[in-house]
Amino acid sequence: MTMESIKDLNMEANDMQVVLSALERVNRRIKEVAQTHKPLFGGEHFLTGKEVCERLYISPRTLQDYRDKRILSYTQFAGKILYKASDLERLLENNYKNSKLENVCDCGYKRGISKVD
Repeated sequence: MTMESIKDLNMEANDMQVVLSALERVNRRIKEVAQTHKPLFGGEHFLTGKEVCERLYISPRTLQDYRDKRILSYTQFAGKILYKASDLERLLENNYKNSKLENVCDCGYKRGISKVD
């Protein structure tokens, strides 16, 4: 190995040490932030109008109707309209309709009523 090669290796080792030192500082900072971090908006997840439309398979105009008719709550901040994901889930759960088959037991009788055809 030549003296030049040894200098190159030494320089690379120094560069590597600088990188490792920087990574250690970043790691410490991440741990500090993780200990003091509080989720924004109390941990509530918000959706854009586009995301709501995609999840409900509706048009932006229908979403506007839902806002106008107060079917779906929203918040408006700096011209941006946002929807709580939990409100969307609640809307879906509250409007969920069981199928007729879910109310029929294995014996062919509707629960509490006579036999179903």
